[in-house]
Amino acid sequence: MWRRYEFIANTSHDFLTLINAEYRYEAANYAYCTAHCKHPEEIIGKKVSEVWGEERFNLYVKPFLDQCFSGQEANYQGWFEFSTLGMRYMDVTYYPYRNAVGRVTHAVVVSRDVTAFKLAQDEAQRQLQRLRVIHSFETTLITSMEIESIIGALLDQSVSQLEAVAANVWFYEPDTQSLRHMAGRGFAIPSLDRSVLRLGEGYPGRAALEGRIVTGALPLSEWPGASQNIPYDDGPLVYYGIPLLARDQLRGVLELFIRHSGAVDPEYLHFLNTLASQAAMALDNAQLFRDLQQAHQELIAAYDATLESWVRTLDLRDHETEGHTQRVASMTVSLARLMGFEEPALTHVRRGALLHDIGKIAIPDSILLKPGPLTEEEQRIMRKHPEYAYELLSRFAFLRPALDIPYCHHERWDGTGYPRGLKGEAIPLAARIFAVVDVWDALRSDRPYRAAISWEQAYALIKGESGTHFDPAVVKVFLEWLDGRGDPSK
Repeated sequence: MWRRYEFIANTSHDFLTLINAEYRYEAANYAYCTAHCKHPEEIIGKKVSEVWGEERFNLYVKPFLDQCFSGQEANYQGWFEFSTLGMRYMDVTYYPYRNAVGRVTHAVVVSRDVTAFKLAQDEAQRQLQRLRVIHSFETTLITSMEIESIIGALLDQSVSQLEAVAANVWFYEPDTQSLRHMAGRGFAIPSLDRSVLRLGEGYPGRAALEGRIVTGALPLSEWPGASQNIPYDDGPLVYYGIPLLARDQLRGVLELFIRHSGAVDPEYLHFLNTLASQAAMALDNAQLFRDLQQAHQELIAAYDATLESWVRTLDLRDHETEGHTQRVASMTVSLARLMGFEEPALTHVRRGALLHDIGKIAIPDSILLKPGPLTEEEQRIMRKHPEYAYELLSRFAFLRPALDIPYCHHERWDGTGYPRGLKGEAIPLAARIFAVVDVWDALRSDRPYRAAISWEQAYALIKGESGTHFDPAVVKVFLEWLDGRGDPSK
């Protein structure tokens, strides 16, 4: 059988052998013999175990020969070491050869070198895995605006996907031109926490200053502090210092300690750069978001300071209500919280309470400061202060949610209030709450034309106005609060 196809076999690049039931070679083509650095006569007639070695024969060859001699085709793919070719990835198929009566007498073994395909397949798998990592990392970054969360995700990916045994992230602080250590992974002792490096100092400082990846391969013992801090393993420790750049601005440095063998893979460096760029953009966005939040808080603080200034100006003008505004604002917020208000609604409640009488700025002194009773016309003018408040405050977008109290705190539950005669639940809840607190504080405060009434008298008056002047539900909560706390104005 072999002689018939010997010429074809010897011109084939595949390895072809004929093995009998005693596991001896009866034939082998030139490609197979050359791979083993032997002449055909050094192989033919010998046992396969003599060529491969007993251990490798029993592990990689005999199980498939046994399957073949049982009448079944067998296949195996794996790495083999040859004398002349070195390590090659082979696709080996064992075909049973039957005689005229159908008995399997030989195994025809065809071995094909598919190393190039295997390496290409492995590289494709690596690329696919790296794309998955990039996508996963990008998804994580999109959902986070916290610098600490981004750094944590970057370190997790570095250890799990970049094969780093240890990793650090340094955050760049432009004000001091320095790198501050933020977090690390894989270190036995977190000794680097809160460390600071100047630009150009150490490997991270070099990466930051030069704006490029800094690499080095040294024995573990030669890295400062690493021998005590990084879990021991044989082999050189390869260092990567990757600058985190976004819009050509330095945001930090990622340090990786990796154990590699052989030359640095350019594709791996590209992968590092891609992840670093993603992290840098995320850190940049997070920093911008944090700066925006800070600016927003500062703006809100400036707004509130302006409101406080308006309130002080009004108190100075109207001595009758001096201190009243701050008291009712605090009490209204407390009562609103009891009735289910949450932030940021409580912020608007407080602002509205502070500004409840801001419309009186438009009332002439002759009316506002008049010591005696007001005429009917003067009362008509005084009752316009909620409308003046609306006209003033509605110009400011951030104050519009706080308009309910300044505009509606003189409305009454029975519909006899002003300026619009709203009735019942048509009156905003914040204004209904404030109306109770406002009257309570007025009753309990001395005025030029009357003295404050007692706690018991004010309690009875508020209770008596439930369902006419005030919302019964608000009065119920307020009186329960009084019963539990005593006089909240004290």
